Amino acid sequence: MADSLDLMKNNNPSILHSIVMLLLSFYLLADVVSGFAVLQLNIDLKISLAYKLFLTLILLFLIFVLNFSYILFFLVILSYYLLAPALQVLKGSDIAFFVSDFSNVVKILMPFIVFVYIGLMSERYYHFTSKWVERALFSNFIILCGNLVIGLMGFGRPSYELRDGESAGTNGFIYSANELGATMVVLFCFALHLCWNRKPKFYWLAAAGSLLAGVAVATKTALLATFLIIFLVPIFNERERFLSLTKLKFAMFAPALALTSVFVIMIVDFLNALGLYDKFVWVLDQKGVLGIILSGRDLYAKEILQVYFYQLELWQQVIGVSSAGIAQFIHIKYSAEIDSVDILAWFGVVGLFICLSLHLYLFIKAWVQFRSPSSLYSPCVALGLSILFCLSQLSGHVWMSGTLGVSLGLFASLLWFDKPQQEVV
Repeated sequence: MADSLDLMKNNNPSILHSIVMLLLSFYLLADVVSGFAVLQLNIDLKISLAYKLFLTLILLFLIFVLNFSYILFFLVILSYYLLAPALQVLKGSDIAFFVSDFSNVVKILMPFIVFVYIGLMSERYYHFTSKWVERALFSNFIILCGNLVIGLMGFGRPSYELRDGESAGTNGFIYSANELGATMVVLFCFALHLCWNRKPKFYWLAAAGSLLAGVAVATKTALLATFLIIFLVPIFNERERFLSLTKLKFAMFAPALALTSVFVIMIVDFLNALGLYDKFVWVLDQKGVLGIILSGRDLYAKEILQVYFYQLELWQQVIGVSSAGIAQFIHIKYSAEIDSVDILAWFGVVGLFICLSLHLYLFIKAWVQFRSPSSLYSPCVALGLSILFCLSQLSGHVWMSGTLGVSLGLFASLLWFDKPQQEVV
């Protein structure tokens, strides 16, 4: 029986599974090409949308073939999430709101569709799947780095538009800076983790490159995330000694403090050069550090939550009212861009509970596994998911990100291959 199982895990699957792995490996390229068409050619070809829709349909079909029960699971969740948007359409709301809500639901589910597919494949074709998951993540990491290099050469979209035609930071051809920052968390966590474990002599060179990437994007998300990642990857890799005081933790403290000091000085000089230092100090005095991080999202969140708690009926609070329902009360800005607030308002408390439960499952699974001395990938997954959970509540575009979704699913799927090969039955 064991020999039969081992043989099955080593056999290669059908060509369709290989095609899916290739699609997973280059999905970020579709975002870059789509952004290029919009920014350089002024033509929205919907390349990224078509690519991901095709990929999603194939993944769902293959999950259906591998284990039908999971398709029922996703259909039940999808049906629930589309209940509020469908009711709004019946009330006569613009169909564009329904399309937007449907897109957001797919974005919520995408990481888990990928995670389930990879999990089912790992049961049947372990070595084939583990090899391709690592290839896919590394391939998208290379694409992401190439996109940032293109941005530094002056092409693509700036992260911020300033006064007098000035700009700061670059997205390359990936349109959303916040989604780019969240994707960087996943892919740079993975790449630095591999470097620390396989090529430790080059780790600080790779860390310097990662920090440069964060500075290039220049968003708060990218800067803070890359700074945390380069110092926390080695600490999380202590695994069973994570909660113990070790020489490594003390060794990390000094460079982290020095880099923080340099970073603060650079920010002050940068703001002075732009003539924004006095305004920054005023905003800091008025709104505090959290207000600066949230960049006004706290005001939008407050407005949406007031609608949710004081103007919706109980059944609407349970199932949500979709973006169309919120737009009836708030005509200009019906999104807080804080994931938990938007999901609560659009899809109700049950929708928020479902989304939280799915992410907490991955989060807990990673944290349980990474304390094992023999864990291979869970240290970086635990770190990455922790940072993303915080970002989802501060900058949004994490739980409902089209750019991040596939990478997050692949990243979480590393948990299926967390044991050394000799321990795999």
